[in-house]
Amino acid sequence: MKLSTLADLFRKGQLLLMFNLLTSVGHFYRLTFAAAASKSGVLEALAGGSLPFERLADKFCRDAASHDGLRAWLQMGISLKELQLAEGGYALAGYSKKFTQPHNDALRAIVDEVVTLHHPMILETPEFLSQGKQWEIGDYDGELIARSSRILEPLQKEAIAGAFPTSGPVRLLEVGCGSGVYIAYAAGRNPGLSALGLELQPRVAEMARQNLADWGLSDRIQVEAGDIRHKSPSETFDIVTLYNNIYYFPVEERLDLLKHLRGFVKPGGFLLLTTYCQGGSPGSEALNLWGATTSGCGRLPSVDELVALLRKAGFGRAQAASLMPGDKFYAFEAWN
Repeated sequence: MKLSTLADLFRKGQLLLMFNLLTSVGHFYRLTFAAAASKSGVLEALAGGSLPFERLADKFCRDAASHDGLRAWLQMGISLKELQLAEGGYALAGYSKKFTQPHNDALRAIVDEVVTLHHPMILETPEFLSQGKQWEIGDYDGELIARSSRILEPLQKEAIAGAFPTSGPVRLLEVGCGSGVYIAYAAGRNPGLSALGLELQPRVAEMARQNLADWGLSDRIQVEAGDIRHKSPSETFDIVTLYNNIYYFPVEERLDLLKHLRGFVKPGGFLLLTTYCQGGSPGSEALNLWGATTSGCGRLPSVDELVALLRKAGFGRAQAASLMPGDKFYAFEAWN
């Protein structure tokens, strides 16, 4: 490029803009490639080491006419530093290589969620709204969301450790138990704890049952598929929890929901609720957008709004504590 061309771009204010945009596009392409490698099975195929093109073509091409397309896709992965050429053929690199490690599964799921869920949601929401349409919960992969939500696991465990007793009989109701990991953590800290996990999506409930069986906790923990709003408080619990799912309920129904949950809490027991709140990071704003545009769900609450709702629902004392400095992720405790 000639200096005169650079100078012209600089005068028009395009040079820095072009650099920033191309950098952002590169990041977008890279995350998209990593998500595609995850979704297609390429990560698993290469997790054990490099493979020659012919082996990959046998697995991922319908016929020889598709070979050029696969080569182009693999070449893009190399350009994005998500793949590399090694002895024996193509091998994983970058994020994709790290995502094959089990302890990074939540991060892998977040990338998959951003590309396959957040991207189309951000892109298509204005058109949906102009047509009077909303997203549906069935449009989303519940297992993927359960996996990605585990990125909050250290903070959730911190909230549990700060609130739950470590000894003595405790009966727990977890509303929206997801993978079952938080019930398992609470049970591991207190051998006297027993629990009922309630999960809205049957497929996720089955995943939680299997996980808890694998962890040797089936004797103390049961999992049901169902909607808490349709369950009568025939049994009361020492602790009721609602982790990261208040936005699954419409704003206008939340007071009635909290009153209903209070019916499950023994006198002297408490509700522990965690959620992102209004005004946080881009990730929390994506969650706010999801809730506000999905049928049957609702936007994120503000901190003061949720504390006020808990008190209005009849809880004698309610307080909020920040779990993530620099963002709006909070734990709310409310005592009956």
